[in-house]
This record gives sequence, structure tokens and C-alpha cells, in this order.
Amino acid sequence: MASIKLFTGILICCFLYSTEVHSQTAPTLFVAVDFMKVKPQDLSRYLEVEQEIWKPMHEERIRQGIIVGWYLYAVEFSGTADEYNYVAISLYDSPENLENPWTQEIPRTVHPTLPISEIVEKTNTARENVKSELFSSIATAPEIPLEIPAAYLEVNFMHVEPGKNSAYEQLETDIWLPIHTESIESGRTAGWGLWRSLFPRGSGQKYQYLTLNTFSEFSYIFQADYSAAFKNIHPEKDFADVTEKSREARTIVRTELWDLIDFVIR
Repeated sequence: MASIKLFTGILICCFLYSTEVHSQTAPTLFVAVDFMKVKPQDLSRYLEVEQEIWKPMHEERIRQGIIVGWYLYAVEFSGTADEYNYVAISLYDSPENLENPWTQEIPRTVHPTLPISEIVEKTNTARENVKSELFSSIATAPEIPLEIPAAYLEVNFMHVEPGKNSAYEQLETDIWLPIHTESIESGRTAGWGLWRSLFPRGSGQKYQYLTLNTFSEFSYIFQADYSAAFKNIHPEKDFADVTEKSREARTIVRTELWDLIDFVIR
């Protein structure tokens, strides 16, 4: 798909950050995600608005140090009955920047002849901002930010029962993070991350965590096999036993495949 950019809005969500070559517990980043609905007849107009209007403003936010990165994904295998079909992600490295993600000067500086009211009107008629969610990064294996992020992102929405959060996070960081790191170093996958939901939250939420597997090629998604990496990292453990404990620790509510459309990084 052609290089384009999507409106992220006031709050956007979700991405991990690591400049190390080896996997690690991630520095805390706030990751905001906007889930967008674009009708088929509006797609060309919507992408034109994002490419010509919003992309330069995200680049200005990078220059001002407000965000660390911005990414736009199309949700693969979605249709008109789905809640959303595009996802915009922004990375913040401080609560202060998250609290003030935009300044009035940004649109005035980038588009001095374009009234803000016209920007809003063009954007709102091209897409619907279905919802926004805020996460924090818990752990990551090397992937973000890179000069060219991996093309595909497999996103698992995880439900964890109340009171089991610490045990679940320990399982992911102690057992699975080293496995994913081994998989990345072998070339089978490109990256991995764990995010914790911050807002919205409460007993009515269907998921509290996201895990993300990134792939550089579409075919690699179907070839992913972590058993070999498991044997190398945890030779004293039983793969079937750990897999069963993982099932008991969380429920995979939904898995989606996101296709990278465009990005801006610091």
C-alpha cells in the first residue's frame, strides 16, 4: 500500500521502544491508540487528508520532542461490519507530553493558510474515531523504533482475571520474553512486546493487555514456531506444561493482523 498517514487525534495508543540489541524490560513509554473506521467510499479522500494535512503535523510533533514515534496500520481481513479498520499509534516518553500532545502553533506553523476549522471538517467527514485507548510498555524485544519497522503486526488482546496481573506479567517477562528474543535472533520473527492497559479500565473491560509479534514478511506469520526457541532457552522445562500454564494465566480474546502503512520516528 502507498505510503500514507493517519490522523491520530488528541490521544493515540500503543507502541514499544527499545534501542538495545538484546531484549529487555522496556523503559516506560505511554502508547496511545486511536481505532478508526473508514468507509470504502471515503478511503481515497481519507488517505489524502492524512498524507497532505496530518503527516506534516506529526513530523512537527517529532521535531518538537512531543512524541517519540507515530505509526499507522490497516487492519487486515476487516469488513464493513467491523468496529474499526485502521489503527493509529503514538509513543510518548513522559506524562507531560501525553498531557499536552498538541500545541496551537503546530497547525498554524505547518499549514499557515489552512484554517483549523477546515482541517477538522475534512478529517471528520473522512473517518470516524471509534475509540482511543492508552497503554504502557512492560517489556519488549528489539523492534521499535527502527528506521524501517516490520511490515506486519500480530496483535493478541489478552484477558487476565483480577488479582492475577503480577503472575501473568512475570510469566511473559521471565518465560516468553527470552523465547521471543531467541526467535528474533534466529530470524523467524522481527519483534515482540507486552503492553498493559491504563485507560479505559474496570471490571467491564474485555482485555487488560496486548502482546504483539512483528513479522517482516507476510508468509513468516504462518511459519512462526516457538518450540525450537523454547528448547534453546529453557531446556529444563516442558513446552506443553508451560503452554498450559500460559492458557491458565490469560485468555486470548482476539487476534488481529495489522499492516504497516506509514510511520514517523524521532
